[in-house]
Amino acid sequence: MRKVIMLSLVVSFMAMVSGCATVIKGTTQSVTIDSSPQGAEVSIDGAYVGMTPLTIKLAKNKKETITVKKKGYRTVSRDMTKSFDPVGILNIFWDLSTTDFISGAAMEYEPNSYFFELQPKS
Repeated sequence: MRKVIMLSLVVSFMAMVSGCATVIKGTTQSVTIDSSPQGAEVSIDGAYVGMTPLTIKLAKNKKETITVKKKGYRTVSRDMTKSFDPVGILNIFWDLSTTDFISGAAMEYEPNSYFFELQPKS
């Protein structure tokens, strides 16, 4: 019986300290990046992450700029845009905290898919 009470207290505590969006949608999001032609190098905030086409999980509160480059083509950079995830508002009513805003879960990448049309160098 004591273990059941302890487990109930732990579960209740975890529910109170975690935000709704953090629990429901998480602090990461899958983002798809593609280009024409494919096979271009992709960097996010200056760090290489792979070649197009690719889908990558990104922390919602950290990434800002995608750079795509391929030999013989102009390098293209684009800022990633974020929007408010309405699920984050539940956090305020759920436990009166800002967990979702601190963790980044209150935001989402919008769009979550980026396409780059690479232009040949002149």
